[in-house]
Amino acid sequence: MNESKKQNREVQYEVMFGREANEAIHSFPVGYLPIGCLERHGDHLPMGTDALRAHKICCLVAQALGGVVFPPHHYAGIHKMTRGQLEKYTAEWGNIYTDKSARDSLVDIINQIALMNIRVLILYSGHYPPCQVQMMREISEKFSIHATLSVIPFCESMIIQGDHAGICETSFMLYLEPELVRMDHIKQKNYLDHGWQQHNSPEKASSEKGANDLRQILDYLKREILKNK
Repeated sequence: MNESKKQNREVQYEVMFGREANEAIHSFPVGYLPIGCLERHGDHLPMGTDALRAHKICCLVAQALGGVVFPPHHYAGIHKMTRGQLEKYTAEWGNIYTDKSARDSLVDIINQIALMNIRVLILYSGHYPPCQVQMMREISEKFSIHATLSVIPFCESMIIQGDHAGICETSFMLYLEPELVRMDHIKQKNYLDHGWQQHNSPEKASSEKGANDLRQILDYLKREILKNK
């Protein structure tokens, strides 16, 4: 096992063993819940890019600071759609949004996490239309009166210029999961699909930009965790 995979396994809750998981929570009672949806990201990034990216970043924060990272939740993304949009983006493209169940599902999961004696939970969404961000903030407010748990909602667009499968997300993936990026699959039809312009073209993406943006996220989340812990 290479060193990167070994480090990931050390913080991933689903591959920890019984008392090992309990001890990790006791020593640093912080959890990370990466969420997203399944949707087209051009033809150069995976359908699960949002939660995959969020999970990888959460693992890096946990490795640097402590805590446990829960498995990526790919069925927690909402995107208020008209019937026509649903016919295109779900029936035709294969995107999956859970507008009717995402909030209840997340609240149920977080209620159980609270029982584990986790004190701070980073709710990290790699999917961030305004309705998603609003839902996360409402969930955070719901738990603000909780006696033991603080929920910190986060998505990249809160601190950097985010996008959908453009220069930002592609740069992250080039840095975090380069084996899942196929730059040679970018075609003109993808520009038409996603409305990319010159300023946010994925073809301008780089691993270096991904690393720089990641540093900002790590610094921000570290401050938020230590402030709320």
